Amino acid sequence: MKKIIGILLVLLSVSQVGISQIAHYSQFYSTPMTIAPSFAGLTEASRLSINYRDQWPSVPGVFRTYSVGLDHYFSRAKSGVGILAFRDVAGTGSLGLTEFGLQYSYKIKVGQKRGNLNSEWFLRPGIQFKYSERSLDFEKLTFGDQILGGQSVSVEAQPLTSKPYIDFTASLLGYTDLYWAGFSVDHLLQPRQSLLGSGDKMAMKYTVFGGAKIMLKSQRNRRVRYDREGENVTLVMNYQYWDKFDQLDIGGYWTHAPLILGAWFRGIPIMDKQNDSFDNIDAIIVLVGFKLSPNLQIGYSYDMTIIRNLFSQTGGSHEFSIVYEFNKGLDKRYKHTIIPCPSF
Repeated sequence: MKKIIGILLVLLSVSQVGISQIAHYSQFYSTPMTIAPSFAGLTEASRLSINYRDQWPSVPGVFRTYSVGLDHYFSRAKSGVGILAFRDVAGTGSLGLTEFGLQYSYKIKVGQKRGNLNSEWFLRPGIQFKYSERSLDFEKLTFGDQILGGQSVSVEAQPLTSKPYIDFTASLLGYTDLYWAGFSVDHLLQPRQSLLGSGDKMAMKYTVFGGAKIMLKSQRNRRVRYDREGENVTLVMNYQYWDKFDQLDIGGYWTHAPLILGAWFRGIPIMDKQNDSFDNIDAIIVLVGFKLSPNLQIGYSYDMTIIRNLFSQTGGSHEFSIVYEFNKGLDKRYKHTIIPCPSF
């Protein structure tokens, strides 16, 4: 049964009916530049993020995602710059996606209410140029003539083993000290990335995200902002739509430094009346994180698959993150309003 599931997943990965390889992180705010380039320079300091995801370890083949991101905020230019390296490998045929992105964001102050120090509003447009390469190791695949004819080597014509292309992303983020919301549009150049001929153009991907921070215990007064290290609850959502497929992550985090706990749901619980089922329900995710120092934090999350009793067959998903911030307060001449989104 596990082998059958693995074969079906690989077939889905290389099908030409519009299903593209969509890699994602459960800890999407531990690597926010994968959501939108507007998050480049997020901390208004320097930030290094390392992420690893092992999806469905009980299914034959490998479903793993890796990424490393580095971004920095330039106070004088009111600009954030980031670089992002991303690698995703899926299935027994090692269907791979490698990306290198260069991101830029610009901070614009749009308003402040009188008498409230924490009501400054900012907009942050962002753009990303990226180089991508899709690849597939055909030597690891088994074709029909090998099964029916008993041959060890297939006579099937093998297409390209890799396909490079360039792409572009644009986004906009609005935020205060306690709230944020924004959207991103990816694959604006709609490149052709098929390994089986010219293929159709890649559909544009739309992302809408947002959240709010609720302070439970802080030291707020007229002279200082909210104590960002105080106890708080943060509510988040992240919705993605791509080529007739959509996904929603919604949940929250409880922070009481050094401990961070989180739980959220992935899927869209809308009944399919024809099949009398909830087909777009994926997983429940739980997270535990620790802030080891003012600059360093680590996190682990686990996805509990809830798709029609597939939990025992897939093994869920494991995800790890390391985030290191440095150069904090390097330029003290500029007052900063930090985006209040969580670190995971």
